[in-house]
Amino acid sequence: MQKIARNTLFITMTIIISINLVLLTAKGEKEQTYIPVLLYHNITENTDGMDIIVNITPRRFREHMVALKSAGYNTITLDDYYEHIQNGKSLPEKPVIITFDDGYLSNYEFAYPILQELEMKATIFIVTDSVGPGGKVSYPHFTWEQARQMQQSGVIDIQSHTHTHRDVTLQNREETVREIRLSKYLIESNLNKECSYLAYPYGAYNNISIRLASEAGYKMMLGLVGRETDGQNNPDRVLKRITVWGDKGGEDFLRFLEDGVKKQNPADAGSE
Repeated sequence: MQKIARNTLFITMTIIISINLVLLTAKGEKEQTYIPVLLYHNITENTDGMDIIVNITPRRFREHMVALKSAGYNTITLDDYYEHIQNGKSLPEKPVIITFDDGYLSNYEFAYPILQELEMKATIFIVTDSVGPGGKVSYPHFTWEQARQMQQSGVIDIQSHTHTHRDVTLQNREETVREIRLSKYLIESNLNKECSYLAYPYGAYNNISIRLASEAGYKMMLGLVGRETDGQNNPDRVLKRITVWGDKGGEDFLRFLEDGVKKQNPADAGSE
C-alpha cells in the first residue's frame, strides 16, 4: 500500500489514549466548541497481517459510526467548520468530523454505503494521480465517476491530498506548487466543485507549504497529531487529526473519544 511503511514510523509515536480536539471559536461568540477530527484510511474485509493503523474492517468501521450515532454525535463537514469559525454558523450538538486519506476504492465500496445508511457525512482527501485503474499505485483507488457519485450524494466531500502524495517539506517550491495546484485543478475540473481543503501527506508541512497552499486558494489545511513540524505557529490554519486504529470495537472507540472530549472540555476540568 502506498504509504503504510512511512506512516507507521511517526504515527506509532502518537499518544494513543489522546484524541485531537479542535478548538472552534466563532467570531463574535464567547462559547467554545471542541470537535474531534478523526482520520481513517483503508477498509478491508480481512486485516490479518495488515497494519491496524491504516486498515479497518467494514464491521469495525460500522461499529464506530453506530457508536457515534447512538451517543448523539453529529457529523459535520469542513465547510460547516469553516463557516462556524468565520461567520458564527450554528453547529449541532456533539459535532464530529470524519475524514479519509488517499481515495481508496474501499472507501467507495464500504464506507460510502455505511455512511449513507446512517445519514452521516465524511470528507475524503484524494491523491489525484492515483484516481481510477490508471492510477500510479498498485492498490486500487476509486474513479472520477465514483467520486462524482459520492460528491453529488451530499454524503461525501472530495478534497485534496496533493497530486502524487509527496512529503511537501522535502520538495522545492516549484514541486510543492505543482503538487497542491494540480490536485486542486483536477478535483475542480472533474467534479465541478470548489476544492478548499488540503490534507498534507504524512501530516508533514511547514510555514512555506502553508503559505503556498493559501496562495493557491485553500481555506484550510490538515495535518496529524504526533507529527511535529516547523509550522506549529500556524495552528489556526492547520487542523490536527488523530488516526483511528482498526482494532478498536465500538465501545472502546467511543470510550477513547469521550475520554478525550472530557479532558479538553473546560467545564469538566475541575471535576477530574
